[in-house]
Amino acid sequence: MPPAASIPRGVLNADGLRVYSGLSRGLGQSSAAAPRGTSIPFVFQRGINFHLHPRRRLATGNVSVSKLRPRVRSDQIASGNKRGLASQAELRADAYDDLTTSTGNPLIQLANDTTIHLGYPGQEKPVVLDRHWLRDACECDICVDPDSGQKNFGTCDVPAEIPIEEISRTEDGGLEIVWGNDFLTPGNHVSRYSAATIQTRVQRALQPDEIRLPTRTLWDKPIFERDHLMLDYQEWMAGGQGFLSGLHRLHTHGLLFLRNVPKSEESVVSIANQMGNLQETFYGRTWDVRSKPKAENVAYTSSFLGLHQDLLYLRDTPRIQLLHCLENTCEGGESMFSDGARAGHLIKVGSPNHFDYLINKRLRYHYKKHGHHYEMKHPVLSENPGIIFWSPPFQAPTQQFEKTEGGSRSHRKWLAAASAFRRLLEEDQWMYEYKMRPGECMIFDNLRVLHGRKQFNTASGSRWLKGAYVADDVFRSKLAVLGPQLMALGEGDEAPLEYQAKRLQDKYNVRGESEI
Repeated sequence: MPPAASIPRGVLNADGLRVYSGLSRGLGQSSAAAPRGTSIPFVFQRGINFHLHPRRRLATGNVSVSKLRPRVRSDQIASGNKRGLASQAELRADAYDDLTTSTGNPLIQLANDTTIHLGYPGQEKPVVLDRHWLRDACECDICVDPDSGQKNFGTCDVPAEIPIEEISRTEDGGLEIVWGNDFLTPGNHVSRYSAATIQTRVQRALQPDEIRLPTRTLWDKPIFERDHLMLDYQEWMAGGQGFLSGLHRLHTHGLLFLRNVPKSEESVVSIANQMGNLQETFYGRTWDVRSKPKAENVAYTSSFLGLHQDLLYLRDTPRIQLLHCLENTCEGGESMFSDGARAGHLIKVGSPNHFDYLINKRLRYHYKKHGHHYEMKHPVLSENPGIIFWSPPFQAPTQQFEKTEGGSRSHRKWLAAASAFRRLLEEDQWMYEYKMRPGECMIFDNLRVLHGRKQFNTASGSRWLKGAYVADDVFRSKLAVLGPQLMALGEGDEAPLEYQAKRLQDKYNVRGESEI
């Protein structure tokens, strides 16, 4: 790539074109702020489309300056709301490098009436930003109400053709644009776009609204026994560092325990409200888990309840589940937990054929009792194996089946994959057991951690848990707000999830187990 041009600060007239260096006018910055010979961005006025051509230079004092070559079509116009070129103008491929600087910051080209081109080092093609999209994306206090955070105009209110008076790159790598004859404010309108808004779309590092959070920890029984966090109720309710540490562990491991919870049926509501509003379902705002005759749910019996997730037959499956132990004096009834994200990643990295079957076949879950009818279909795994759907007790008895020889073979292959997945959930080294004590509350990620319960004897005592749910959107909102504080507590397991899964494969020698 040719070296970037060096232009002294100030205004340069070349072939009748006006070029402004640094930030756009009116920001009060001294023109002497940059050292002589620094690579700087250019501001192109009136939509004139040109680029730097390093092979044609002219001497200006002691500084070598690339000659500015306008590429102006005969049908260029500049009137009213329509300035610049009336038709599309493509960047020449051999001139693209001329639009970049050695520092990795883009140079700017107003290619036509509708787009802006940004040149970045190492990019084969320019980044094209639509003017209408940019004007619609302005987040200043005029465009977005500072109190409500809501836009003060609609996308279709922005004119399809909108003139630019000035454009420059800001010191933090973003853009500043002065829009001419603006539709929302009298005269011109200044919009500023952060480097995150512009460059993340170029580098594909993060989605613009993606929140950086600690890496999840894929756990087996020994890892969870090592990392098991039991937090005091008062620490959680105080909302300070104790609450942050609990939320951090709930995100990284998907399971947390509280102790010293007051014996009140409303305690579970208070605990949930620290994360946000409760999610009410047809079971109610809260619900009781205890044995009773003719139970409408197998959870309300004393029978063994295998690993599962709750309410997969609802469109909005709850994300966080809370169970507060009010009584537990009977024999048995130990709670069981297993990390579904760990099982999903093990399948993905070790048995790719199994993974394909588990993401492509959807199972039907339903609830059709006591005046309710709910039904949803889910694959066991999604493309992101951190989200799973596994709830055998609540599957509909009849599943879709193609009644052919090919259908039978496909079903048998899915069965082998599902059986391998179940082993990665239920074998002893993967599963954590804990018998709840009165005054304790378990909080877990229902879309990741599977839970179950061993059989208990009601003749030997009583077992009563009070439950509640928090919706996925509510929990993700809390993580987004507290993301920086959670990162400050630690990044979790520093190894990528795939590497964590491979470590566990080696540890238990499960690589390629039961592969098709």
